Amino acid sequence: MDSAPRPTPPPTGRKHRPRSGISPLRARAIAAAVWLIAALVFVVMADFEAMDAITLAALGVAVFLPAVVITLALLIAGATWSLGEETRQLQGAIDELRRSLLQRDTPPPPALPPAPPAEPDARPAVFVSQRQHRSTTEDAPVSDQPVLAFEADPAPVPQQIDPATLIRALHFPADENDSDGFDALRRALTQPRLAILIRAAQDVLTRLAQEGIYMDDLRPDRARPDFWRAFARGARGPQIAPLGGIRDRSCLAITSGRMRADPAFRAAAHLFLREFDHILAQFESEADDAQITALAETRSARAFMLLGRVSGVFSR
Repeated sequence: MDSAPRPTPPPTGRKHRPRSGISPLRARAIAAAVWLIAALVFVVMADFEAMDAITLAALGVAVFLPAVVITLALLIAGATWSLGEETRQLQGAIDELRRSLLQRDTPPPPALPPAPPAEPDARPAVFVSQRQHRSTTEDAPVSDQPVLAFEADPAPVPQQIDPATLIRALHFPADENDSDGFDALRRALTQPRLAILIRAAQDVLTRLAQEGIYMDDLRPDRARPDFWRAFARGARGPQIAPLGGIRDRSCLAITSGRMRADPAFRAAAHLFLREFDHILAQFESEADDAQITALAETRSARAFMLLGRVSGVFSR
């Protein structure tokens, strides 16, 4: 199975505004001019023959003290400007290193034929499960937006594939030499329900990569297995809020904007959310806490957390 070439991460889009303030060179030049003016004023005002030493000293303080204060302010402004420049250069180096590491170290999921997206609606769809809730008695809120309904009785994951293989398949192969990952992926694709989820996940991960968003780069807050179990059993809203542990504001903003502007991406995202929900419901009943935790670390699960957070699945 061939791997699709990974898109080159686009520039971060951070635009540097022109630096305000005074550079150290300008600060020193202005300070020198201030001292020259102060010296000229002192020479003009001082009468060395008529004034005694105390009067001359008082005049010197009156003339040169403002010059000292102005010089200190200029030096501080110059140092602040230099610090800002160093910060900008350091941030640029960090951004460049981040893009380089992402391009080099994060392999893309293997290329799979994407599932055809559902016919998109002009308005954003709302992710709502119609599976019977076992952990809450509250009805889903009524919305005037179109609803992507889940089937009442999701098809179970075939028993031929074990939880460890399912987890490995949902993480996708690490690189072209990951024979175990490809073997798990091939086994998962033989199961009809899992094949739908795998292709939906591939489609979503590819579209996110086009925006420079890679799952290995996300560092979501870890949610305890009982929150995943509660979600699998039908809990929604604040009860499972920790599942929305993606905190990267730029990724959230980019994904949200793409969801609003791209109907095909929105349809693909909701197809993926629905299929992940179906598979998780079956997986949860057979998996122990360690397997639930391992599933949450997969690339597919991170995409689920990101898209679920953007879609409001964990806040309703």
